[in-house]
Amino acid sequence: MSPNNNGISNKPENPNEFLAIPKWINEEYFRPIIEKDVMDFVSIKNFTPIAATHPGDNYTSVMVRVFVDIETKDGSEQKLSYILKTMLESDKGGDLIAGMNLFPKEKQMYQVHIPNFVRLYKEAGVDIELAPKCVHIDESPEGITLVLEDLKRQNFENVDRLKGFDMEHMRRVIRKVAELHAASAVTYEQNGPYDEMYYQSMHTESNRKLFEGMGEMRQEQYIKAMREWQLPDVEEYIANLPSPTEFFDKGINLNKVDEDEFNCLNHGDLWCNNIMFSKDRTLLVDLQVGKWGTPAQDLWYMITTSPSLDIKVKEFDHFIQIYHTRLVECLKLLKYSKPIPTLRELHVMMIKYGDWGTITASGVLEVVLMPSDKDSNINMMLAPGPEGDAFRYKVMTNPYYVKAMLQLYPFLRNKGLV
Repeated sequence: MSPNNNGISNKPENPNEFLAIPKWINEEYFRPIIEKDVMDFVSIKNFTPIAATHPGDNYTSVMVRVFVDIETKDGSEQKLSYILKTMLESDKGGDLIAGMNLFPKEKQMYQVHIPNFVRLYKEAGVDIELAPKCVHIDESPEGITLVLEDLKRQNFENVDRLKGFDMEHMRRVIRKVAELHAASAVTYEQNGPYDEMYYQSMHTESNRKLFEGMGEMRQEQYIKAMREWQLPDVEEYIANLPSPTEFFDKGINLNKVDEDEFNCLNHGDLWCNNIMFSKDRTLLVDLQVGKWGTPAQDLWYMITTSPSLDIKVKEFDHFIQIYHTRLVECLKLLKYSKPIPTLRELHVMMIKYGDWGTITASGVLEVVLMPSDKDSNINMMLAPGPEGDAFRYKVMTNPYYVKAMLQLYPFLRNKGLV
C-alpha cells in the first residue's frame, strides 16, 4: 500500500452510521494481511473501521473502509487504508445473495480472470489496468471476504450517481468496458468456456418464486407511481407492462447465449458507483455479477443507468460507435481470430437483446437514482406490507427516477421494446 495520505482525511467521517460493522473486523484479523502487504511492518498503532459507502450505494455486501496507522522497522509511522468486502448476514439478505454466486464470481475474477486479461495486454506490448489490486481473499464456511486496495488513497473518485456521467466520463468507461470484453473473448478462444456460474444471471429457475413474489409486491406500487409521473399515454404503457411471471421469463431468456454471435464476459453491474476515476485512470470495481454472453448486456445496463440525462438518449448510437471502435482495436491487438462484429451487427444486438434495457430501467435504475436514505437496504426493498409498500412507492416517485423514465419510456417504445 502507498504510505501517502492523499485524499484521506485525518478524521474519517462515517458515511453510514447505521451499518453494524462485524466485530471480527479488527486488528487481529488485519495484522497478517498488513504483514504481507507492507514489507517493513512492525505494529498497528491505530485501527479505525467505518462504512465504505452511503446508504443506498450498495445492497449486496457489507463494505467497510479500514484506516490503519502502523509503525515500521525504522520507527516511522504510515497511514494505510483498505476496503473490506464481505457477505451479508443471513437474516439481512445474505441467504438471497448467497444463492446468486456473487462472491464466488468476484473471488475468481480477482484471482484468475483479471490477472489473465492484464497479462494478455502486457504480452501484446500494452499496459492496461482493469480493476483495483486485491490484497487478500479469505474463504471459510461462513462466507468469502475480500480485502482490496483503497482507491481513494490514489485520488480515485466516483461520479455522483444522481447526476450521471458527462460525455468524457462515458467515453472513458465505454473504452474500458471494450478492453475488458476483448480480453475476455480472447481468453475464451484460448482456454475454452468459463465456469458454469458465468452462464447464469440473477434470473434462474431456483430464484423464480422469490423474484415473482418481489414483482407482485412492486407491481401495484409501480402502476400507482406511473400515474403520478405525468407520462403522456401512460395508460398504454401500463397496459403493456409484463406481469411478474412474464418479466421473470424475459430474464430467463436473456441467459441464453447465441454462440454464433460475438460474446464476452460482461461486468454485469455496470453503473456509476462501480466505476472509479482518477485524473487519467479508469477502473472497474464490484466484479460480482459477471455473465458470459452478448456485450449488449453491459451496454444497455451502463447506458440505462449512468449517463446524465442530457446525453442518455441523445448520444445512444454514438455510445455504441465509441465501444465498437475500441473493441476492434483491442481484438486486433490481442490477435482475436474469429470474425469481429461490425458496427451494424452491434446495433442489431442492441435491439435483439433490448430486454436488458427494459429490465435495467424498471428493476435497477430506480435504486441507482434513489438519494441516500437510511432505509435503503435489501431488507426494506423486499419487506411485505404497508411499510415496504410505502418505501417502494417512495423509490418509484423519486424525482430523479421520474425524470429519467420520462425520457426512457418513449425511447424504448420507439425501439419496440415496451
